[in-house]
Amino acid sequence: MVDISKQLGINMQPPAQQQPLCLQTQGREFIELLGKSHVLHMLFFMSHNDGPVRFNHLRREIGITATTLSRRLDEMIRQGLVTREVFAEVPARVEYDLSEKGRTLRPILKSVFEWVGSNDSTGVSE
Repeated sequence: MVDISKQLGINMQPPAQQQPLCLQTQGREFIELLGKSHVLHMLFFMSHNDGPVRFNHLRREIGITATTLSRRLDEMIRQGLVTREVFAEVPARVEYDLSEKGRTLRPILKSVFEWVGSNDSTGVSE
């Protein structure tokens, strides 16, 4: 069998379409994080809170289990959205705050929340 594309030195396949960054690995992980339970609520609360917040305060405000909150905070820290500061006190004090990167999400989240508020998100067609 003769491979004509090799003989001609051309690729016979259609060009691969470049995926947007949000669909590539790092971007996809970030988008998936935003879709996880309580993450948007946590980002909203932290962006409207003046200064750092302690774990139990965040847990009470969001209405979330300690295990889920711990997981979400770890994921948000890995993505660079949240900072964690441990104070050498007894008992230990740990505070969480939006990082500089996390603060850049404020106007984007505001736009998303406004869009959802002004559009029928029930999925019901008229």
